[in-house]
Amino acid sequence: MKAINILHLISSSGLLGAERVLLNLADHSRQAGLGVTIGVFENSQNPDTALAEEARAKGFEVCVFPCRGRFDRNAIQMIRDCLDKVPVNILHSHNYKSNYYARMALSGKAVRWVVTNHGRRSGAKLLFYSLQDMLVVRRADRLVAVSGKIAAKMKLAGVERERIRLIGNGIDLGGFAGRGSANGARESLGIRKEAIVIGTVGALTKEKGHAHLLEAVQTICAQYPTAVFLLVGDGNQRAVLEEIAGKRGVREKVIFAGMRKDVPEILSMLDVFVLPSLNEGLPLALLEAQAARIPTVATSVGAIPNVVQDRVTGILIPPEDPAAIAGAVSRILSDKQKGLEMAEKGFARVRDNYSSEKMASQYLSLYREILS
Repeated sequence: MKAINILHLISSSGLLGAERVLLNLADHSRQAGLGVTIGVFENSQNPDTALAEEARAKGFEVCVFPCRGRFDRNAIQMIRDCLDKVPVNILHSHNYKSNYYARMALSGKAVRWVVTNHGRRSGAKLLFYSLQDMLVVRRADRLVAVSGKIAAKMKLAGVERERIRLIGNGIDLGGFAGRGSANGARESLGIRKEAIVIGTVGALTKEKGHAHLLEAVQTICAQYPTAVFLLVGDGNQRAVLEEIAGKRGVREKVIFAGMRKDVPEILSMLDVFVLPSLNEGLPLALLEAQAARIPTVATSVGAIPNVVQDRVTGILIPPEDPAAIAGAVSRILSDKQKGLEMAEKGFARVRDNYSSEKMASQYLSLYREILS
């Protein structure tokens, strides 16, 4: 078979879940002998370059496409030029914007097209984009869903069953499997050694459900006065969440850590990881917490129940339920041995089912399939 050269295309607002999936896949693809180029939009409203910088640091060829609006002819031409230069034989796009521009750039090109649907954010405007996206991607050669629910939505939207593949996200276990020292992270965040740390990692956006975690803080602290709550990540809801913490009188108990590059160390300091999401695909933060052997509480949305088996590898709760969050956290803190047993089983489940090696193997098979 001829050489496989991939162009990954993404509109990025930071090193978030989809971006880290892309980098893991790119690493394994390169190890397998594929040529990999990473294309990132430089958006006029949010020109985040973190992914491009990280990809360059890893030695990947990176193309940055300045994009000034919903239809930028120059951006389309730059993508077409990139396709010709390598030359690329598979374009792999990763979200609404990149899907739209991929379709435009591929016109008249003998290049295969793969789309990954990582899960959609909530809101009326984004629902419209999601419906529009389903029309755009119908011409893709293969569409990858990271969860069964996403695959089912694709089928309902009219995508042919035979073009859909289910490939779960995967993580590099080596970075999380060993619980190393968290002293440096604790010190940088001003967290005392004796504090109980309850934390979460993810973009501060409405669908991540942080507001419901904040509503549970007072109840948990009444039982565990040394508890502190660590929110790692940033986003458009940060000011709203800080206001909620202030109004509920728990602002001094909540640490807004912003974006961090030391997530493995952050995870290793946690006594409980909480994922209070309202809407998800297959969240990398959850896989990473389980890989780090952290007792976990998560809402039963998206593909989360595939990862967290209730009372076996963690505790599942309904979304938008602060009382359930408080009850589950208290249950883990009151029986630490049971919490550690669930964490060990969670680690084993992620190791066996959600490694980056397994994910990449499935994608590589898919690439070869569409080129054969």
